[in-house]
Amino acid sequence: MSKRELILDALQELLYEGTAGTASVQDIATKAGIAKGGLYYYYKSKEEVLDALVERQYNHVIETCRIKLAAVEAPALEKIKLLLYFYRSTAVDQTVDSALHEPQNAAIHQKSMAFIMGRLAPIVGEILQQGVEENVFVCEHPEQLAEILLSPIIFLLDPGLFTWTDQEVQMKLTALAQMLEASLQAPTNSFAFLYDNWTTQRLNKKS
Repeated sequence: MSKRELILDALQELLYEGTAGTASVQDIATKAGIAKGGLYYYYKSKEEVLDALVERQYNHVIETCRIKLAAVEAPALEKIKLLLYFYRSTAVDQTVDSALHEPQNAAIHQKSMAFIMGRLAPIVGEILQQGVEENVFVCEHPEQLAEILLSPIIFLLDPGLFTWTDQEVQMKLTALAQMLEASLQAPTNSFAFLYDNWTTQRLNKKS
């Protein structure tokens, strides 16, 4: 195993222990069994280690979504539906995910959401551009609109940040669907899958 991976594993262990938010570079190095100077050889700061760990944890989720989507030939609307389904159903390490929602790990959690947004937005942007070419959407700035589409899904619906009821989430996703249909000049109810898909998966998880 490389030193980089040892360092990331060390921070992940601190994350499991609930001390990553307050851990120093020395704490991470000690946990990894290397000198502090050895850590600085690979990462310039604790922030860089955090960034790398977040990327490692969530990269497989995004790559899984990308690979699955690349294997599908479908219209733009169907691709958006499939992408969101893949994203919601692809498992992440639940211990890490739970730890990210601890108050002391707020900075790491924010980085994870920014990473997900940064990786998913270009994919959604490409799909929106496909919709333009299919004459289903009207959109001059696909990637920027993709960020608007993803923001409430990644941030507003994060159960670690907000404790909405199912009805409240349904209302928010309905509003998002209506906003997207108006912005893209898409057919009425063409984004209804946003709340239908979410409700179906919520029921499946509860059963």
